Amino acid sequence: MISLLLFALALSAFVWSQQGALAVAVIVPTAFGILLYAFVIIASLISLRCPFQTPVSALIRFLWRRRINIWRGNGGDMRSSPPDTVTRDLGELSEAPSVQWIFETSTDPEVISSAAWLLPTIEWTCELHMQTVRSRLLSTFKACFHAGVQLSVSARQRALACGRALHHVTCDETIRKLNPSVDNDQHSDWDSLQLWSAWHPIALPWGLDACRTSFDQYATTLDKNQENQARIALRIAIVTGCPGFPKSTDVTLIWDGVFEWNNANRAPKDFDWLVDFLVHFRTSGARNFDAMADALLALSAMQGLGSPEKRDNYLDAIIFSMEVDKPSRLRHAALRAVFDARLQLVEMADDKEGDSEFREQLLTDLPAALLTTTKLVAPQLSAHEPDAIFNPGREYFYLRLIFTLAKQSDWRDQLKKAGHIDRCVVLLDHVVNLKNFSADSLEPVNNHPYYLAGTLIRLGASGSYRSSGFADKISELEWWKLLKGAWLAMRSNDLYSEEEPLEALPGIVTYTLESLGTEAAKYDSKSLVRAVDRIYEALKDEEARPGIISAVKSVKDRLGSSGS
Repeated sequence: MISLLLFALALSAFVWSQQGALAVAVIVPTAFGILLYAFVIIASLISLRCPFQTPVSALIRFLWRRRINIWRGNGGDMRSSPPDTVTRDLGELSEAPSVQWIFETSTDPEVISSAAWLLPTIEWTCELHMQTVRSRLLSTFKACFHAGVQLSVSARQRALACGRALHHVTCDETIRKLNPSVDNDQHSDWDSLQLWSAWHPIALPWGLDACRTSFDQYATTLDKNQENQARIALRIAIVTGCPGFPKSTDVTLIWDGVFEWNNANRAPKDFDWLVDFLVHFRTSGARNFDAMADALLALSAMQGLGSPEKRDNYLDAIIFSMEVDKPSRLRHAALRAVFDARLQLVEMADDKEGDSEFREQLLTDLPAALLTTTKLVAPQLSAHEPDAIFNPGREYFYLRLIFTLAKQSDWRDQLKKAGHIDRCVVLLDHVVNLKNFSADSLEPVNNHPYYLAGTLIRLGASGSYRSSGFADKISELEWWKLLKGAWLAMRSNDLYSEEEPLEALPGIVTYTLESLGTEAAKYDSKSLVRAVDRIYEALKDEEARPGIISAVKSVKDRLGSSGS
């Protein structure tokens, strides 16, 4: 502006020296421009909410405040202020009101998306109304998906800009403190899972690519800003794992988050950079457990332990994350990563021709780490706390993981040696009391009883309750209640249609037939008739293996004979 002013004054002087009458045509617009600029400066000085803040007005305000403080005897404080005070004031006094003004007045999607890209870099104050900003962002975001399933390039960019900004507005701690109402309705504006299913395949790979780019730049330049940008990008990718805009610390992301996307044919080596990211935040001076948890959740998508070059580092990081002194979010993210790798863990134990040293470390160290990350830590906590006595999400993933590992003999031996039978016994009372297991109950039945029963049967591996390794720890009545809960869980959740749980059904049949002859089941067996009948009919309809059908029929016939 100063350069333009000097040019206009010089031009006016030159024309005046040559021809006075013609100079009027130059001098009048110049004077008008000076007056208009002065008016803008005065207006921006009067009101912080004026969207036309200028560097001159910000500088005048800063100098005025400095003079006032000197008059009050506070000059020393001002002289010790950081050197970027003027820059910070410029950002606070010009960007925030201007961006809010755009959101309040503009309906152009391209203008909104341009402002949305800028929004996370702005420092907001309590004077600014974030609900207006959020409402405009949300409407623009939703509009990107109304044109059809296939998004155009521009619609995709708008969705990314607005989605990134919405995450910032919803999850940024400063904004949440200044605008508590943002926290109250963070999930209320999503129409359905359909919107999330269109957004997730766009945002997740974009966030991971942005994280990789920034982390690669950090690796070559050691620029801390790039390290921070990599963490932010990964966090944005992780929060897209569930519908809505949940906080990154929301436990729903750990137990229900989806971190893979369609048509993603990625080899284990494609995750090597993310393992490096995980190891970096474990070993660097700036250790960051939240960044490690985000990386573990993202790495769960590879459903294994990674490439041969990186899997040693990955396993070490997982075991480190499961230590008892680590935050619950990190321990549970590690549990989720191991859970998703469970089928490969069984294959590795079966492969005795592979890397014997790594196999030995896996079988020796992981069972103890799993026990540490899931055992009772703080009995005094409420049921809603991550480290409560019984955490339904944690126990479900733990039981399914141990259920799968225990079918392999080497894993079974190591799990028993580490003390997992005792851990399962401790869970028994909580599992059988999760829901009302009455056959007439309208309550949804959890899957926990089925996987706990299947796990104990596999770990016991005796074929009989009386000769099992847990008969002295579980009474006949408790065992009957668990078996009954397993049958009801199978019926209510259609577990008979899934291959993995169906593998354990013959064992459950054997133990059920044994328990039907005990006093515990004598007056309670009728409650299973309807559930077993429905499972039997469903297995016939799905043409299950004849051995499975005949096993269930034996229970059905036994229940029928005892009831007649």
